[in-house]
Amino acid sequence: MTEVVLVEAVDAYTSVAVRGRLDATGVGEVEPKLTSHTVARRKPAVIDLTEVGIISSVGIGMLVAIARSLRSHGIGIAVVASPHVRSILELTHTGALIPVVATREEALRTLGLA
Repeated sequence: MTEVVLVEAVDAYTSVAVRGRLDATGVGEVEPKLTSHTVARRKPAVIDLTEVGIISSVGIGMLVAIARSLRSHGIGIAVVASPHVRSILELTHTGALIPVVATREEALRTLGLA
């Protein structure tokens, strides 16, 4: 089972964590909740994927859609990922659209919030 956990929702930003798999099944389980915590709030977003074991093209597509929606409103996003997921995101050039970093603190710095 894949789940989304709201870590922090403050005036300045939203931080969420995804746990499980971001394949077709996992994305189906979490996309509505992840979108409501990020896009609907219209705040800079930190998405923590350090507990995601597998990410497929469907998961990458979901992240890109969220990033594009936020960016269309001038809002930033950063992803925190394990080395394995980070390497997949780098191989697919997702990092050109979404900053992918190793820690939450680095994500907040990237978004100009720390």
